[in-house]
Amino acid sequence: MTKGLPMPRAILKPVLAAAVTALVAVTAASVPGPSDVDTAAPPAPPAAAVFHPVVREGAARTGGYAAEYTVYRPADLDRVPGRLPVVVFGNGACRHTSNDELLTLETLLAAHGFVVVAVGGFDEPALTENGSPSPAVVTDAITWAERENGRRGSELRDRLDPRRIGVAGHSCGGIEALVAGADPRVRSVLSLDSGFFADGTLGYGRENLRKLHTPTLFADGGPDDVAYPNSGGNYDLVTVPAVRVTNPAAGHTGFVYGQRDGSPDPSIREEAVNVLVNWFDFTLNGNRAARGYFLGAGCGLCATPGWTVTAKNFRQE
Repeated sequence: MTKGLPMPRAILKPVLAAAVTALVAVTAASVPGPSDVDTAAPPAPPAAAVFHPVVREGAARTGGYAAEYTVYRPADLDRVPGRLPVVVFGNGACRHTSNDELLTLETLLAAHGFVVVAVGGFDEPALTENGSPSPAVVTDAITWAERENGRRGSELRDRLDPRRIGVAGHSCGGIEALVAGADPRVRSVLSLDSGFFADGTLGYGRENLRKLHTPTLFADGGPDDVAYPNSGGNYDLVTVPAVRVTNPAAGHTGFVYGQRDGSPDPSIREEAVNVLVNWFDFTLNGNRAARGYFLGAGCGLCATPGWTVTAKNFRQE
């Protein structure tokens, strides 16, 4: 596994997406738009269509919060019109100290115009850490972002939109995100290779699904993904608008490390990034093109080889 970047603040240079085998960023971004409930005027361009360099940096003044955080954001905030949506990301194995497992996914998501607040310290590479779910690491990250948006001297002051907050997590971190999805500040949830166990293993049962109040996406790597039964079982039970996407070539970690059928293939990670970007562009920005990536007979992801897509509880348009 790769190490986190050592410098205190680094602008990650753009690279071709197909070459992202090291944990570096491409450039990307989106003009923030309204939520799925609001009406866009004029409609924002798809987040996947425009690009920015990215800065990775330690979150400022995190004392008193449940974890240290690492922030990924467009490097030149003045080039991004309006306020940016925020996505909080929890780690696999509920790692609350380190922040490098999801470095590539988080960088690429930020490159498409999102501010990502990732659980774990900027210079903590310890991937042997294994924790237990603590949803407070996600909800505290939301509180931190709200504070930074208003704090005098913060580079993020008046740059964030507290009405457009999403939560996401991989594996055990997905359980944290699903629990945190009950927070009224959350507008969108993404569970990556995750889901509550039927017997409440890890301390949180499927009764928590009743507390969700926003659109929720379950993404998994098919039958070889240990989270596959939970992903499907959770999707079946939720009553909010929901999407389930599956690619059986990914297994449990292929989306994260760029492995297709167990062999290195960065293209499957690129496909996973498209899922992340379009999901949050749809549910946080209200982008109609991103909506069409998941919904409708001709949905964009439906046409991508290897993927299956199901959806429920969305209004017809």
